[in-house]
Amino acid sequence: MLKLKLNSKKTIKLNTSSRVFAPTQTTHYLLSAIKDNIDKKKKLDVIDMGCGNGVLGISLLKIFNNINKMIFTDISIESLRDCEKNMKKNNLEKKSYELIISNVFQRISSQKFDVIINDISGISELVAKISPWFNKVSCESGKNGTKLTMNFLKRYKKYLNKKGKVFFPIISLCNEKIIFNYLKKNNIKYSVILEKNWPMPKSMIKHKNLLKKFKTKRYINFKEQFGLLIANTKIIYLH
Repeated sequence: MLKLKLNSKKTIKLNTSSRVFAPTQTTHYLLSAIKDNIDKKKKLDVIDMGCGNGVLGISLLKIFNNINKMIFTDISIESLRDCEKNMKKNNLEKKSYELIISNVFQRISSQKFDVIINDISGISELVAKISPWFNKVSCESGKNGTKLTMNFLKRYKKYLNKKGKVFFPIISLCNEKIIFNYLKKNNIKYSVILEKNWPMPKSMIKHKNLLKKFKTKRYINFKEQFGLLIANTKIIYLH
């Protein structure tokens, strides 16, 4: 069981099965950025895409009282089962929420949202295969890690209410240049509202030569400092 402290008064408890993606430091960065930039008064319809065990949506439901409805989506039925269990574990089963099996927007109807959170896989699937993060969890984001993010960016406007907000991470373990070029080419206004460097797990050091090959091919990017492999996460806000 995982425990996540949200503030001085609130903590959530989360169960995650072996086939469900567990929260990482990027999840914490994303939650921190959303908390600081979400509308705290207006009634909000929110979608948590790539919800995993529900950590982001459940955290927001615990912190804010103005969320009218929360939609949890994931391609994994195991994730949605864990999410529903965690809703009950945190006494949120009476909140208005819905669980939808969906690959990005594939099974989302004509609903529109005030807040769209995209935490769908955003690293190279080549890296995912050798990482500890995706143990028994599938990753179909392509060699350069941008496949699902680009799918999202090409379609999100259809599902966003006027003056709605979009939050998603860009991790340097993908070809982030492709994403930024797309945003600029299509005049999509964005801000980097949080940026953090972080060391990859020590277990990744044994794959350093392979990671260097991926970097040379521009699938990913990272730095080496003090014997560590350093990646970067940027939290993007579209407006």
